[in-house]
Amino acid sequence: MASAAKGKSEGLISKFTSSFRKTKAKPVTDKVAPNSKPTSSDTDKNRPVARVNWPASRLNVIEQLWGMGYTTPGGAERVKQVLPLLNLNEKKSLLLLGAGLGGICETAVEDTGVWVTGYEPDKELAILGQESMIKAGLKRKAPVRYDTLEGIASKLKPKSFDAMMALDSIHSVADKKALFEAVTSSLRMDGEMLFLSYVLPDTNPPNEKIQAWANQQCLTPHLWPVEAMMAMLNGMDLDVRPPDDISREYKSCVLKAWIGFLSNMKKEELLDKAADVVSECAHWASLITAIDRGGLKVFQFHCIKVPQKRKSVADLMASR
Repeated sequence: MASAAKGKSEGLISKFTSSFRKTKAKPVTDKVAPNSKPTSSDTDKNRPVARVNWPASRLNVIEQLWGMGYTTPGGAERVKQVLPLLNLNEKKSLLLLGAGLGGICETAVEDTGVWVTGYEPDKELAILGQESMIKAGLKRKAPVRYDTLEGIASKLKPKSFDAMMALDSIHSVADKKALFEAVTSSLRMDGEMLFLSYVLPDTNPPNEKIQAWANQQCLTPHLWPVEAMMAMLNGMDLDVRPPDDISREYKSCVLKAWIGFLSNMKKEELLDKAADVVSECAHWASLITAIDRGGLKVFQFHCIKVPQKRKSVADLMASR
């Protein structure tokens, strides 16, 4: 019975991963750096132009929305809401996946004194985050490092962190099982993990509304349904708390930020930043549409590492 249940969970994850691989969003590769000019050289014409996802003009709009150092909804206010769930202090260490511009690192250190190791899978953001931590005097206390989240799975040392947090990165990980096995191993006993993730409403491939949103992302999303996420987490040495559907709250946060941003902006400033504002607004509008009409969900997961995966009655019966 135990092996059958385990096989069912693994089968669900495998089935969904393969179905998404057939329809997953393709990375946008036709964008070029703003203000780039073509040259008359045939060689230059055929040379790919570096893609810039985070020009200063865009970051200026984003940080007015979410706060300095933040690229994700809620900003420091959101981080301060979830930090108490992790019981952090100056003697503990936090693994942060998706460190972004470094705002999360600063808030975590200021509020709890925790030592942070941040990883950012977007190279542009990682460089900016590294610079931000140096300016803030947190190069040792809260470094930001560039690496893919799949890549760090082999680098995390066992029992080296007291907690893990991720607010905007898990959806971009293809091999989630490998990552979470590594993260679970890297946590000390009773260590906690708290993360947000965009998830699908069911096991069907992403619909056109979700796909339209996915095509706009800097890092290609690899979305799983909550059912598959829970099956994966429950197969590890974790006490998995019931996940919270925060889709409505998340959507409200985005809309509230945009209303505040536009209502406080003077006409001259709005005209000056019109192109950047419209572009960023379209980016978030696609997310709202995916939630409202595509069924995309935003879930918050909370897990605690346990000494050994507790055996169920079915496991005990099967072992006899």
